[in-house]
Parts: sequence; structure tokens; C-alpha cells
Amino acid sequence: MTKICFTSTRNNIFNDKKAVHLLETNVFPAYIQSCRWFGGKAYQLKHVEVEHFMNVPMGIISTDMWILEVHYHDHTPEYYQIPIIFTEQKPDNEKSIICTCILENSDGFLTDAAYDQRFQQAIFENIACQKKIKQPTGNLQFIKGKGFAEGENYQSSTFPNLEQSNTSIIFNENYFFKLYRKLYRGNNPELEHLQFLTEHTTFDQIPQFAGSIIWNRKGIEPVTFGLLMQKVDAQKDSWSDTGDTLNDFLHSLPKKEFTVKEYVFERVELLAKRTAQMHLALASNKKIKDFAPEHFNTQYRNWFEHHCQTLLQQRLTLAIQNKHLLDPQGQELADFFIRKKDLIQFFFSLLKYRRIDSLRTRVHGDYHLGQVLWTGSDYIIIDFEGEPESTITERKFKHSPLKDVAGMIRSYHYAVCAKLYFSDEAKNIPPEKLLTITDRWYNLIKDIFLENYYQTIGKNNALYRSRAEINFLLLYHLLEKAIYELGYELNSRPDWVKIPLKGIQNVVRDIEKTIYE
Repeated sequence: MTKICFTSTRNNIFNDKKAVHLLETNVFPAYIQSCRWFGGKAYQLKHVEVEHFMNVPMGIISTDMWILEVHYHDHTPEYYQIPIIFTEQKPDNEKSIICTCILENSDGFLTDAAYDQRFQQAIFENIACQKKIKQPTGNLQFIKGKGFAEGENYQSSTFPNLEQSNTSIIFNENYFFKLYRKLYRGNNPELEHLQFLTEHTTFDQIPQFAGSIIWNRKGIEPVTFGLLMQKVDAQKDSWSDTGDTLNDFLHSLPKKEFTVKEYVFERVELLAKRTAQMHLALASNKKIKDFAPEHFNTQYRNWFEHHCQTLLQQRLTLAIQNKHLLDPQGQELADFFIRKKDLIQFFFSLLKYRRIDSLRTRVHGDYHLGQVLWTGSDYIIIDFEGEPESTITERKFKHSPLKDVAGMIRSYHYAVCAKLYFSDEAKNIPPEKLLTITDRWYNLIKDIFLENYYQTIGKNNALYRSRAEINFLLLYHLLEKAIYELGYELNSRPDWVKIPLKGIQNVVRDIEKTIYE
């Protein structure tokens, strides 16, 4: 392990240029690549620079907030934060050790402060008192939200056993904190959604917003360092729960029975209702500009149509290049996708010209069964960060709420396909028969979800002007979502490629019915 010798004091180690250079070249590249939260492992790292440095008094310790600019040979730069403290005693958690060092003539360790209980306590207490800490560039502001209990003091902090792109801390067994490692210019959309829903609506099927840490600078968009929310006590996420409910259905197949228990329908109906209520809440305030509903203007139409056409070309190229890796059924579905290229291009182009009077709003943006927790009696919707491949600006774009509906419907399709395609119970069923069975379950669940979603929205809601517009926008988002999924599967799970390919086929056939009949 590299040992850094600082010639500066603890309060101005950033001024020791030689030591900082050694950290940039010999320490930080290896350290960040060893961390779960580092999202650049798929790219070829070029070099790391310290873009910003802040000395932040945090209770009884002084923490240095390092913001790293990570450069790649094959990707645009990314920014990550590491809160760092110096300690002479070796920490119990060895993965927190960044390097050994000598500072003020003392041997010790530079460690990731997120793992230090003193730093964790300081976060909670600074949010509780809404502290603002001045910096050479702006200020670090700790904000207390409506979900923070009045007068609550720090009692405990623990790490949940989660593998995430963020570092999570549980406070007092009642609060869930995310320290965002990857930073973006502009407030994190998850913060904006939870704060809006908590403080400006009555929708409470979310973790209530309890606080945040924001870096403010004059003339520059704020940066979200962390988010505090109320902790949700849940049994499992809905992906796991749906998988469990599919077991009964799966076990009935060898007996040539099609069995779906009543409680499965009840849960689908409830999730559809909660989804509609979320969309009504997100569209409920016309005075807050970031959340006020908008029409389908020319700028949005052009952007989204171009996005879909570009996505289509990328996925078509991948499908052609990787078709030989697929099994016969997968190859047949890939051929269908490739043959229907012109029809898909034409359908996507309709967005630019078709009259649409329905509205666009802020949406969840990455809505699927894994983003919904089942408490045993109800659903809690989580993780409003948006699609991982999108920029922070794109994640805040307003879309038809049917983008979320399409995401959930595609997730149900994934759930049944993942369970049936790869299970021992279904291995003796002919492939074509298996496709028919999965489609029957999927279409049944889809129809129940849509029926209850539209019923909760109401017939005369301005979000959706007509059934024809609903049908068009839903097909549009279903197709975009399935094509988006195809890229991930082709790059990482070739065995799963037929799931999005079958989804594309289903939507294209529905489009053909609307165009040719």
C-alpha cells in the first residue's frame, strides 16, 4: 500500500501539491476501482484529478471532502465524492482505508469517513440543526425536511447489507441516508421528487423526505451530496414478491393447469392504484415550475423522437452483430426485430406530427417491480433517481406518465419470462408453447393493471385527453422500453435477450393492428 508523507498540517493538506499528486496518480485510481459504489469499472480509466477540496468541521472531527474528476479513454469524465479523515489508529473496517500516511509527524491512515461513526453522527446532527458551513466556493447546506421528527437526537448509525452505487446509513433505526458518491451538477431528481411529494402533496406511499446535504455555489447549479428519508419497513421488493406469487402458477404447469390465485390480482390492482395516485400527485401543483404539467411542445417531440430513433439504430446494430450468440428461438425473434426496422422507424416518427393534447409531467423515470416495496399490506415506491443511462438533465424531463406505466408492464413481462424460461418445472414444455403461456399470464396481468390504473386516474383527467392518445403513447413507451432493455441483455445476459425481443414483437404486432386494420 502506498504511503503518503504530507508536509502540511491537517487543515491544509490540499496545499501539499506533491502529496496530492501522489494521491491522484498512485492512490485514488486503485482505491475507487475497489469500491462497490464506483460506476466506471466498465470504462478504461485514464487518470484521476482532485477537482475540489473542502475542509468541513463535523462535530468533534474535521473532515476533508474530496471531489474527484475521473477521466476515461472511452467515456466522458465523471465526478465522485470521498469524505476523508486522518486517524492514527487503524480502523476496524479495512475497506475504509485509502492509504497509509505521515501527517504532522504522526503515522496513520487516510480513511473514508463514511465508515466512521463520528462522521455519521455529525451528518445527522448537522441536518437536525440545519447547519450551513461556508466554503471558499459557496457553502455546504444541511436541510431538515418535513419527515424529520421534531427534537429527535442522534442515537445510532448502522450500515445495511446493500450493494449500491451510493453509500447507505441507517440512523436511529428510523431513517435511511444516501451519501451520493457519483455527483451531478443540479439537484438529484430523487431529492426533488421526495421533497415535492412530502411537502406539497398528500401522497404518502413513499419514504418521507427528512433532509439533504447540498453544495451551493453562486451562478452554478447546486450539487446533492446526500439525502435523508424515513426508513421503510418492508418484507421484500415487488420483483421478489411477484416471483414468489409465480411459483404457484409455475407448479400448475406440469398438470396442464392455468392457476392464478385471487390475491395476485388484488396486489396488481393495488399497485396500479398507487401508481395512478403517484402520477396525480406529481401533476397536482401548477405553481411549482419544475413539477407543473406541460403540453407536448415541438422541442420535446423532436428530442424524444430523435432519442428513440438513435436508440433503435444502436440496438439494431447490436442485434445484427450478436445474433449468432442466440438460441434458435432468440435468432427468430431477432430476425423479426430486424425485418420490422422500417415500421418501427415510421411509428417513432409519428410523435413529431401527431396531434397530442395530453400532458407531460415529472415521472418516476425508472419504474419497475424492483422500485416498489411490499410491506405486507401496501406498496411503497422508492428510488426516484431515474434511468442510469440518462444524464441528470434528461432524468428531469417531463414525459407522459405512461412512461412509468410502460416500465411496470415491461417489468411484469420480465418477471414471468424469467421465472418460466429458466425453471426446471418448465424445461419439458416446448419453446413455442412456453411463449404462449407466458403471454397469457402477462396479458392477463397487464389488462388488470391498466384497467385499475385508468379507473383511478378518472375519465376526465387532463393528463390523458382521449383513449386514442393513451393507446398511442403507451405503445410508444412500451416499444422504447423494450428496445432499451435489449442493449443491456445483449451486452451482459445473452440468454435473456429473447425477453425484450419478445416484448418488441408483442408491441410491433399491436402497432400493426392499429395501422393496418
